[in-house]
Amino acid sequence: ASSGGAARHPLMAKRDVKKIALVIITADRRLCGAFNAGIIREAQRFLREQSVPVELITVGRKGRDHFQRLGCTIAQHFAQPSREVRLEEVGGVSKLVIGEYGGAKYDQVFLAYAKFVSVLKCQPVVVQLLPFEKPANAEKAAKAAYEFEPGAEQLLGTLLPQYVEVLIYRSIVESLASEQAARMIAMKAATDSAGDMITGLTREYNNARQASITNQLLEVVSGADALAKEE
Repeated sequence: ASSGGAARHPLMAKRDVKKIALVIITADRRLCGAFNAGIIREAQRFLREQSVPVELITVGRKGRDHFQRLGCTIAQHFAQPSREVRLEEVGGVSKLVIGEYGGAKYDQVFLAYAKFVSVLKCQPVVVQLLPFEKPANAEKAAKAAYEFEPGAEQLLGTLLPQYVEVLIYRSIVESLASEQAARMIAMKAATDSAGDMITGLTREYNNARQASITNQLLEVVSGADALAKEE
């Protein structure tokens, strides 16, 4: 991309920013701790920082429902993919993004999703998807002599749309992995909390039962003492 033809490809064209698209990837359900809240909070922070109109493209019901209540413009909604996350399931998202950016409807496209760090941690992030940023070694690559067969522009025309699709696919996969990890942790915390509650209530019940038995014994002994004194 750095060595030839990149600037002429629509997906790498940089324009004055007049409208932005934000793709927000959330879950369809709750019971996964702060997973959805973290992504939504990061997306809202991004929206507050923008000075131009932003349209939302939502993947997952929780993000759509939240921003609908806030009155935000939702250009398109997509259902959350299955756990297998087949590549064709994200094809609709990537085709929409590529088509709208290539048609100059949007001047920038960003992704908001949960980056998978580990089973115990996910990091809500907002990253730029389009236009592509030139790599750090762009100047060095531009000075090198490369020959392309077929031509660089033809290669980019095939590879860049696939690259966008893979980036969106990766973000959805990482979000799903983060969601499942968050759900597992939330369910474990709920199970542990329920266990602690059961232990505490059982202890209170046993204490109350023991106190009742002790009172009954005291009443029997007191009654027996009273009868013995009367005799």
